[in-house]
Formats: sequence, C-alpha cells, structure tokens
Amino acid sequence: MDRPTDDPGVPAGTGDGTAGGGAVGGGPAGVPVGGGPAGGPAQSGGLSRSVTVGAGWLAGSRIASQVVQFGAGIVLARLLTPSDFGLLASIYVITGFSVLFFDLGLGGALVQNQHPTAEDENTVFWVNVLGGLVFVALISAAGPLIADVFNAPRLIRLAPLAAMPFTLSIGVVQIATLQRRLQMRVLAVLELVTSSVGIAAGVTAAVLGAGVYSLTVAPIVQSTLMSAWLWTHFRWRPTGFFDRAAARRLWRFSGGQLGFNVVNYWSRNADNFLVGRYLGAASLGFYNRGYNLMLLPVQQVSQVLGRVMMPALAAVKDDHPRAGRAYSRAIALVDALAVPLLVGLAATAPSLVPFLWGPRWVPTVPLLQVLCIAGLPQCALASAGWLFQSQNRTGLMFRVGSASAALGVLLMVAGLHWGVRGVAVAVLATSWVSFVPELFFACRLIDLPLRRVLRTIVGVGVAGAVMAAAVWWTPTVLGLDRTRGTALAVQVLVGAVVYVPALRLAEPAVFADVTRLGRRLAGRLRLRRSARA
Repeated sequence: MDRPTDDPGVPAGTGDGTAGGGAVGGGPAGVPVGGGPAGGPAQSGGLSRSVTVGAGWLAGSRIASQVVQFGAGIVLARLLTPSDFGLLASIYVITGFSVLFFDLGLGGALVQNQHPTAEDENTVFWVNVLGGLVFVALISAAGPLIADVFNAPRLIRLAPLAAMPFTLSIGVVQIATLQRRLQMRVLAVLELVTSSVGIAAGVTAAVLGAGVYSLTVAPIVQSTLMSAWLWTHFRWRPTGFFDRAAARRLWRFSGGQLGFNVVNYWSRNADNFLVGRYLGAASLGFYNRGYNLMLLPVQQVSQVLGRVMMPALAAVKDDHPRAGRAYSRAIALVDALAVPLLVGLAATAPSLVPFLWGPRWVPTVPLLQVLCIAGLPQCALASAGWLFQSQNRTGLMFRVGSASAALGVLLMVAGLHWGVRGVAVAVLATSWVSFVPELFFACRLIDLPLRRVLRTIVGVGVAGAVMAAAVWWTPTVLGLDRTRGTALAVQVLVGAVVYVPALRLAEPAVFADVTRLGRRLAGRLRLRRSARA
C-alpha cells in the first residue's frame, strides 16, 4: 500500500488488490461476468492472453481517468492553497493507517484463493461492513486528538468526511471475483465512470467555495456510486454471518499481508506525518503534490499490471519457470513505461510545475526532482509484492518490509534537520538501498535469478538516462527559458524522439514486447469500433 489516495481529493480506485472477492451471479446486459471455468485464467485461453486483455482494459481506464484527474488537479491547485492540500494529506495519514485494521487484508486473501467458499465470502463481507461502521465512529471521536497532533483545528470536521469512503465501500466480495478471474472490463469501466463523476463533484464543490472540504467530496461520491452499482447489477448476497473457521483460513494469508501493510504504510507515509507535524500544512502541501505527481507513473503502470499479474501468478504458482518468465516480462514492461515518465518529470519540472499549477507551487520543483529519482527503483519494488502474495509468503514479505521501513523512518527523522528537502532525500536513499535486497527475496521464491531481472532493469535505465540527459540539456542548447511552456513542449518532443530508439538499442526484447502490446491493444480497439459501426 502506498498513499491513501493518488491525489488528495481525487479518488483512487476502490477495488485494488487488497480488497474484493466472491461469486458473482450475473452481470449487466452486454458485460460478461463469470465466464470461463472455475480453474481460472491458466485454463481458459492462456495466461498471456488473459493478462494482455485485462491489462488493456485497465490501462485504457487508467489513461482516461488520469486525463480527467490531471485536469481536475490543475483546476483545484488554482482554486485552493498548498495548506488546503496539506491539511487533507495530514488526515489521510491517520485514516489510511487506521483502515488497515478494519480491512485486515482479507479481501486480498479472496483474490489469492482460487476457490473461496461461501463462508469465506460471508466472513470478508461482514468484516468489511462492520469494520467500516466502527472505523468512521472512531475516527470521528478521535478528531480533536488528530487536530491537536497537527495543530490544525479544521481537522476535527475533516476527519469523519475523510473516513466515509471506506465505510461506503461495500462491494468487496464482487470486486475480488472479477480480479481473480481476470475479468477487468467491468472494473475498468466502472472505476472510470465513478471516478469521473466523483472528480466532477469535487471540482464543482471547490468552484462553489467549499474550500478544503471539496477535496473530500470526490472519494465519497465514487465509493457511493461504485457500491450502489455493484449491488444493483450483481446477484451475490451474503448467505451467512462471520465464520470463525473461514476467518482462520483467510488469516493464514491476510495475517502476513496485514503486518506488511502496516509496516509498509509507515515506510511510505512517515514522511507525510513528520512533515505535517513538524514543518506545517503548507510544507506538506508542496511535498505531497510533488510526491503524488511522482507516484502517477509508478502506481498507474505497476497497479494496472499488478491487478492482473497477482491473480495470474497465483494461478501458476507451482510452475516456477512459467511464473518466472511471466514476471520477468511484466517487470520489464513496468520499467519500460514508467522510467521515461519519471526521468521526464524530473527534467521538465522547472517548466512543468508552474505551467500546471501556477507560480505559487514553484517550491515543489526541487522536491519533485528528488522524488522522481527516488521513484526509479520503486518501479521494480512495486512488483515484488506480486510474488510474495501469489506464493502465499506474506510472512516473509512482512519481515523484509519491516527492515526497509525501519531504515526509512530513521532516515526521514534525520532528514527533518534539513527541512522538507531533507525528508525527500531520505526517501530517495531508502528506495535505492532497499531495492536489491527486496527484489532478491521476491525472485528467490520462484527460483528466478536476480541477475536476469537486474540485467533488464539496467538496460531500461540506460535508455532512460540517455533520454534524461537529452531532455535536460535541450533548453540550454536551444537557448530556451526553462520556466516557459515553449521549453516544456520542446523537451517532451525531444524525450519521445530519443527514448524510443534508445530503448530499442539497449533492450530490443523489451522494446518488442512494448510494441507488441501496443499493437494488440490498438487492434482490439479497432475491432470494437468496427463492431459498433
């Protein structure tokens, strides 16, 4: 788990790999649900095809959603202040951590288990529902304490609003079945529609003068719409209550998952807490906007593939050579798509930040540059969890994550001495130091040589470095002002022109996979357009 949301006020998908599951009795007209044999993707048309189709739907949904989210972020950044964004980031540190103990990672256990029972589904559902009610009550009661910690009285009223999306997300059972069977079409369309409506509602609230409270509108609207759609279009209903035997079975997976999520949460969010507590809401606003912009390529690429790869790898968990080949190609795709976006963000930051958000956000520029360098190893680290979870080794994931988290928190505390930039450098150091050990333990689970994975990562990194150098020096060579939109447009063009041949030379196999995926997705899009015509 990374941040509680991709961007304050812009809802993240409510159906990630840690929440969801259950049998779906039927779907809406024209949307296939539950197709394929119970054996899962490995028996129904091939793992590669299932992953490609699923990733295609999720990628299309993500791209469209990001266009909407990006536009909303530009509008909100000009209507609201850095302190407004910092306030919401402060409360999300607390609510995001607390929600882990009410979800318990049980939804992820349904995704990993290829044949969950009715008792499993009932147990996960009632834990989700009752946990949500208790959660919002406790967060509301703790509002004054949270406000005291961050010295921000407005958090008393923000706390219950920030907690509401989890309470309203009651489609956990339906979502996990779609993920487990790699039927991502329904999820992709549903998340795109509900997030777009939520974002529109949030922007409208900001335009009408709701201020910081407008940032809580979008997640509430998205969660409400998604839950309502799932319960009106799918026939699954609980047939019982909490089952202790089922809970014990699920806990074998989710216990380690919960432990890892808790540790990983603070390794990812200790920076938000420390900056908000000791440096103030404005500093946290600048830092959080930079961090969330960096997360876009890391999360959007890795999560799209991750939601397909985790259940796909679970389906072939005993076939290590096959799992190794699938994982190697997937991690190469993640790097090939995310690395140029990260280095491009870092190189264009002086012109990109004021162009997007206005001149008052310029203090975000150096933070964004440092954090983008920190994000490079996270492209690969984000995929390590696929192996730990698919192999049901969440206990090991917890132990490995604990060591990384301890190092990260210590470095962040030390970095406070140099202000918010010191915290950003601490995040960078933690990412790079943890990179090889975490990947080593993950790859060892499927007997995949680490050097094989690193060889590909280094090759993609070389192509990214060549692109970064070209993009950075372009304004200097052409005599362009880095703070102007003209320089930004030229830099983007140069980056695209340089990276494509650089990747083809450095990693021809990865380049072939990327182009093959692009052709498949384009071909399917043409077929759908022809069918509609």
